[in-house]
Amino acid sequence: MVQRRRQVVLCVCAVVLAVLAVGYPRSADDVVAATQFSIAFFATLLTGEAVIFALTFSAASSWPSLQAIDSHIAFREWVLVGWFAALFTACGVLGGNGMSATYGALLFLLANIFGIFSFVQLFGLASVGGRNRLLCRTLAESLGRPGVGASVHDFENSSVVDAYLGAISQAVTSNDPTAVRNLVEQLVEAEVAVEAAENAISLHIDVLHRLARAALVSGADPIHVTACADALVDSVVRLCGRLPDPAPPLGALSRYLAWLGNTALLMSVRGVASNRSARELVALSTDARSRILRRVDPDPKSANGPDEIGTLLPEPLQVLMWSSDFAEFHGAHQAGALYGVYEILTGTKFMGNYWDGASILTQLRRSLFGDDDAVSTPAADATRAAFGSVEEYDHFWALTSVTALATLRDCRVAHPPELVRPEFTPDHQLLGAYLRTFATHRYFGTAEEARTALVALISRTAVGESASERVHHGRVGRAYRVPAPHVEPQLRPAAMILAVACRLAPLAPGGDDAELRGFLAALPSVSLRITAGLAARVLPGAAEVAQTDPVEAIVTGLKVLTLVGSHTREGA
Repeated sequence: MVQRRRQVVLCVCAVVLAVLAVGYPRSADDVVAATQFSIAFFATLLTGEAVIFALTFSAASSWPSLQAIDSHIAFREWVLVGWFAALFTACGVLGGNGMSATYGALLFLLANIFGIFSFVQLFGLASVGGRNRLLCRTLAESLGRPGVGASVHDFENSSVVDAYLGAISQAVTSNDPTAVRNLVEQLVEAEVAVEAAENAISLHIDVLHRLARAALVSGADPIHVTACADALVDSVVRLCGRLPDPAPPLGALSRYLAWLGNTALLMSVRGVASNRSARELVALSTDARSRILRRVDPDPKSANGPDEIGTLLPEPLQVLMWSSDFAEFHGAHQAGALYGVYEILTGTKFMGNYWDGASILTQLRRSLFGDDDAVSTPAADATRAAFGSVEEYDHFWALTSVTALATLRDCRVAHPPELVRPEFTPDHQLLGAYLRTFATHRYFGTAEEARTALVALISRTAVGESASERVHHGRVGRAYRVPAPHVEPQLRPAAMILAVACRLAPLAPGGDDAELRGFLAALPSVSLRITAGLAARVLPGAAEVAQTDPVEAIVTGLKVLTLVGSHTREGA
C-alpha cells in the first residue's frame, strides 16, 4: 500500500514536470549545465547507498530479502526515474528538441529528490531497530495475505515466512543469540490483523519448537533459548486474547509445552541432551503452563497485573476444549486447572482440596445435574445447555481421561533430581492426584455397568450437537506444526479400558477391589494384555507382574490412587 502510494505520487510529479517542460523549454546549453550537477549528485547518492548496503547486509542472507529492502527504500522507482531522465535528456540534446531535453533535466531533479528519500530510508535500515521495524511489517503483511496459512496453517507457499524460518535456522546453527533474539522480537512485535492471528500463532509455535530442538540437540544456549521462548509464549497468549475462539490455539500451546517437558526429561536420561538444557526447558514448560492457567482461571490465586484478571475462555465449550488439551502429556498443574474450569462452568468456586481426595468432577456433576444441590447461575445454565444431559457430561469427561491416561509419562524412566520442579516430579502421590481427578468421577459402580460404559465409549456415535462432538469439530482444520498432534480417544483402546478400570479401583488402602477384578477378568486376553502394557508404562509397580499376570498388574498399578489423602487419614 505504501509502495503503491509512492508510485502514484511519482507519476503525478512526472506529469507536472512534463507540463512545465512543454510550457517553458530551455536551451541545450542550460540543459547540459543543469544536468551535469544533477548527474554528479545522482552518482553520489548511488555510491552512498552501495556502501551502506555492502556494510549492512550479507549476500548470503535472504532475510531481509532484496524485495523487502527495495519496497522499503523505493530503489527501483528511483533508478527508473534516473533512466528516463537520461533518456529524455540525450534524445533532446541529440535531436535538438528543447522540450525533451528540458523534461530530462527536470526528471533528474525529481530523481535526486527521490534519491534523498531512498538514502534516508536505507540509512534507517543500517540500525538493528530499523531492520526490525521493516521486518515486523513484512511478516505482518505476509501473515495477513489471503491464501497464506489457509485452513491448516501451511506456510509453504509464503516466500517471506520461508525466508524468516531460514534465518531462524541459520542463526540457531551458528549459535548467534543476538540474531535469534532479534528474529524473535520481529515476530512477537509484528502487528497482525485479527483474521491473521491464527497464522501468526502457528508460526510462533513453529519457531518455539525450532528453538527447543536446538537447545536439546544442537547445543544452543538454553538460557537464551528459554528467554526467547518465554517471549513467544506470552505473545501467543496475547494473540489468543484477540481471537473469537482462543481455545484451539491455547490448547495446542498447552499440549506442546507438556510434551516438551517430557521430551526434555527423556532426552536427558538417554544422554542425547545435556542436563542443563533439559532443566531449563522443563522449567519453561512448568512456568509457561502456570502463566497460561492464570489467564484461564477467572480468579487466580495470584496475578501479575490487571490483564491476568478474568478469563480468556468465558464460554463452556471453549473451556472444555482447552481443559481436555491441558490434561494431556502429564503436564504440570493439570489437577489445579480444574478449579478454574469449575468456576467458569458453574459460576461458583470449588472449596475442596484434591490433595485430601476431594473430587472436582463429582462435585461439578452434582452442581450441574444434581437433584437437590444443582447450582442456579447463568454460567451453570449455559453449561447444562452445552452438555445437554448428564450422560453427555459423563461421556465427555471419560473421553478426556482416556487421552490423559494414554499420554502419562513413562514411570520406569529415572527422573534426575536436577529436573525436579513443582508439579514435575517422580512423586507417586502427585501422579495419584492427577489420576484421581478422573478416577473419582464414578458414574457406575459395578463390573457390569463398567462393561456397558466401555462399550459406550468404544461404539457410541456422538450426537451432532453434543459437547464432545462440537469440541471435536472445533479442532478440525486447525493443525499446528508441532510433533504432538491430537489423537482421538477412540484410537486408544488400552487407555479406554484403563479409564474405565480406574473408576472401579479402591480409593483407600484395603478397599474392596472385587468389582475391578471382575471387570478385568471378563475382558478378552488381547485387550487385557495391551492394557497391562499401558499400565506397566504409566503406573508404578505394574511393570513387575505385567507379563505374568495382567490383571494383577493393573490392580497393583491403580493402588497409586490410595496414596492421595494419606496424610489426612494418618492425622485422623
